[in-house]
Amino acid sequence: MLITILGIISIAVGLGSFAQSYLAVMKGRPAKIAWAWGIVGVLCLTLIPVVLAVFFAAPMSR
Repeated sequence: MLITILGIISIAVGLGSFAQSYLAVMKGRPAKIAWAWGIVGVLCLTLIPVVLAVFFAAPMSR
């Protein structure tokens, strides 16, 4: 159950990061800020949930 909640939180943080990246571009902030938010968003939407699902949530078969 904890792994599922961590995955959901990670996805929510990733979506928020993409929103921050979009806002940084629209407000004319430096490109580094937008790229940083975008990279955090990609990591939170892809890498973290996959690692949690594959290595922690999936049962081991023997």
